[in-house]
Amino acid sequence: MAENCFGKEVDNKTLEEMGLPQTRENRARVAMSVMYDDDRKGQATRYVQKLKQLYGNGASTLCLLYNATGNDINYQDEHHWRNGSLYGPRYPTAIHNGQWAAFLHVHDQGAATGSEGIVVYRGTNETGSPPDLLVAWSTPWSQVYSNTACCQIGETNFWAGRWDEIQQNLESAGYSWNSTARGHAIDVQTERGTSPTFTAVIRLITSSVE
Repeated sequence: MAENCFGKEVDNKTLEEMGLPQTRENRARVAMSVMYDDDRKGQATRYVQKLKQLYGNGASTLCLLYNATGNDINYQDEHHWRNGSLYGPRYPTAIHNGQWAAFLHVHDQGAATGSEGIVVYRGTNETGSPPDLLVAWSTPWSQVYSNTACCQIGETNFWAGRWDEIQQNLESAGYSWNSTARGHAIDVQTERGTSPTFTAVIRLITSSVE
């Protein structure tokens, strides 16, 4: 497990212990129900807050991402604007079902440009091509522009070559956004301020999870 992932994986063994049928939908349902159990979100929050303390002053985005899709989601790509980058560990290669991932996105030291970036994870589908799951945040170092958050779900590699379009969508968004497609849903939100917490929850759509 990556050092910046928190929470026990919700897998078939978990379902067996609970006396539930071992299905993806049940794994997703249970993951949604335990999102805050065992202090898993608290651990992720304290971890990224510690990274912020180590980084110091300056615009940054404290990012938390939760997986409740019933399966692993796997890193595909990232993009940065405003001279942004990650501080500390990279994006996890895989985020297990029922886990929070935490990472700190910052601007380059000495550059008054803010924090703006994207990360793309790939989910799984029982039929058809796997969906790509994109989350994005913008924390401009400016009193003129507000923080924004957005997300998109599409077919495999739908985002390739579309960074400018995605940036326009991001910068015209608000503090929250949701997207539903290809059997998945994403809800994102960001706070006000120069170092907000950005939260993304990626989930499988089922009759009990919608």
